[in-house]
Amino acid sequence: MKAFSFLFYTLLLIALVHSADPPKEYSSYRRIPLCSPSSYFQYPKSEGDVVKIVRDAIRTGTTVKAFGVRHSQTDIICTEGIPVDNQGLQFFKMNADGVTATFGAGVNLRACTEFLRKNGRALKTTPAYGNITLGGAIGTGAHGSTIKHHASISEQVVGVRIVDGMGNLRDITNREDLNALKLHLGLLGIVVKVTLTTVPLYKTRAYNYAVPDDMLTNGVGINWAKTTDQIAFYWFPAFKEVIVANWTIVDVKTPGNAWTNDHVPPIYENFALIASVAKETAFTLTSSTCALLNSLGYTLLHTIEYLLEMTLLVQVPDFVPIYTSDGYLLQMPAVGYYDLMFAPICFDRPQGLLGAACAWNHGPNNITILDNEFALDLADLPDFITDIKDIISKTPTAFPLQGILMRFSDKSDIYMSTAYGRQTVCFEFYLWNRNDPYNQPSGSLAGYQTILQLLTHKYKARSHWGKSGLVYHNSKSIDLKLDPVARQKFVAAMNKFDPNEVFINNFGRRLKGTGTKVDTDPLVVRCALLDNCFCTKNSDCGEGQTCTTLPGYKYFVCKTRNEVPMVFNKGLLPTPLNILNFLAYNVPTLISALGGRCTLGAIISTLGSAGNILQTFLQGVGGVLGNIFSNLG
Repeated sequence: MKAFSFLFYTLLLIALVHSADPPKEYSSYRRIPLCSPSSYFQYPKSEGDVVKIVRDAIRTGTTVKAFGVRHSQTDIICTEGIPVDNQGLQFFKMNADGVTATFGAGVNLRACTEFLRKNGRALKTTPAYGNITLGGAIGTGAHGSTIKHHASISEQVVGVRIVDGMGNLRDITNREDLNALKLHLGLLGIVVKVTLTTVPLYKTRAYNYAVPDDMLTNGVGINWAKTTDQIAFYWFPAFKEVIVANWTIVDVKTPGNAWTNDHVPPIYENFALIASVAKETAFTLTSSTCALLNSLGYTLLHTIEYLLEMTLLVQVPDFVPIYTSDGYLLQMPAVGYYDLMFAPICFDRPQGLLGAACAWNHGPNNITILDNEFALDLADLPDFITDIKDIISKTPTAFPLQGILMRFSDKSDIYMSTAYGRQTVCFEFYLWNRNDPYNQPSGSLAGYQTILQLLTHKYKARSHWGKSGLVYHNSKSIDLKLDPVARQKFVAAMNKFDPNEVFINNFGRRLKGTGTKVDTDPLVVRCALLDNCFCTKNSDCGEGQTCTTLPGYKYFVCKTRNEVPMVFNKGLLPTPLNILNFLAYNVPTLISALGGRCTLGAIISTLGSAGNILQTFLQGVGGVLGNIFSNLG
């Protein structure tokens, strides 16, 4: 009888466990934002599958949202209804004209360019990441960096096939409709095929070099941007330097088979470990209300910034080479096929002896970011650079993950393009997330948030549709950034292709002006830490921070109490080979000196559990700091 009872309750428990529905929630490739659909994912493999999904949605009165790899971190990817993963829509064809090629919307960029290469053809340029789908790329306007040529996949689209809001297949080739569909935001239908114009296959020669940052304000940088095949600037304001990444088109027969790890590089397991601990230590210090410890935290961040600046120029231990032909050794200059030199890829799982994988796929040592990108009128570049220099003179600000990236686009007639009607420079920098991004502040928030609000309000800059915090995609921000005529024409296209709002979501309602709701993560409490809001009270910020303004600015930002501006002299640092020794042997002296000038209680309070992490890390590379922290404890 006991055995029967045990078996009965075991089977009952199993039944209860299996009867619980798995969650329907989803997000981007990180937990930003959180979407709450009514249905589970659908995975169509054909146009017919997509038609059925849409017609079923019409019949049941629900909505639909299609996307690719969900590399966007805004609620553009959300739906209240049926989420559709388009990666099963695979199709490859060189058309009879020998110039255009048609692809399924689920084909990723690298697969597309490899197919073209086999046929002796190429795209004129590509976005800076190869693991995105073509349907997704034209959904948000993914771009590279050129004024001289097409800067985005969207600009190379000559036709699309969609399933519209009535459940019908439609081929779109006329210019007016394409100006909406080339950057569709997922609001005009489900794209099932994309036809692109191509050019003869070519290679590029890449070379990076450092120049003083006055080229950003004296017209030299703007001239280079207008006359170079493809070019990007990495600006390091603290060092008054710009690293120029220059890609020149060369003949396909030019020797060289290099590839790049630029912009979205994979990282090695050991670097992920070191970076994870160093980041958390630095941000713990920058959160301190003890000014000296706070300044030490920014010293560590600038040290990391210097190290990653060097990765753009030279071989750095434990970091993937920026250009390479074998995956291990730096090659500079380097020649390779255009797509391999423009659009790196990374892997979800560690590859090779050194464990190279996407930065966000290293388990507990993940590097995750809030990616900020805004498109500014190119003519405003000198004034904006001057404003940034003023901001960082008033609050400590570091850009540890390869500085501020600038990429360029010619003016566009695509309605939702961030380059609509004007030549554009796109500013991009990363907020490096804490282990607990919901409660613990990253460094430099006052500087970052002032810069971003200045871009939004003074310069009417346009946030990338798939990047930046959700506050920059709320109704007020959309009103500020969109050209009124372009917006009107896009909304007209929404009404034309989806009159019954089958593809609408909260993002679309804000764009259309019929709603204001934003899909946010329910774990968010301190809403300003990840730019879900502009702070209005101290509790919107991190512990030890106040919601205030910088002198001369009216924008409310999160600022750590008692932090002061600092000047960093990178000339005092060793070579990249000795950075770890610097962390192990020079930083202890600084902390030891600070111990006598800040109270012991403040130091211990600041470090908390990070003291043990720091001790473990630094004992591994030198052992000095660990002993100091043991004594403090």
